[in-house]
Amino acid sequence: MKKFGVRITGSATDDLDGIRDRGQIISDIRRLCDNPLPTGANIKKLKGFNPPLYRLRSGGYRVLYRIEGLVVTIMRVIDRKELERTIKRIKKTI
Repeated sequence: MKKFGVRITGSATDDLDGIRDRGQIISDIRRLCDNPLPTGANIKKLKGFNPPLYRLRSGGYRVLYRIEGLVVTIMRVIDRKELERTIKRIKKTI
């Protein structure tokens, strides 16, 4: 089975720096190395993005990421309450 690399953007790094209890989030991101598209309710492909953007639920936070070849790029790590606002901002920049 292929291993995927993980690249974390500066925005995602800043997001993680602001989260006190980030152990579960980091563990979930590491699992993306084995399979970036696992079956289950924790992963959702977001509509309206090309290339596709995915959302990973990790506790009260959401990890937004893209898959580019064998690299998973973590775009943002945000509080679930901020998800819609952040998605709208991302759509405007594309």
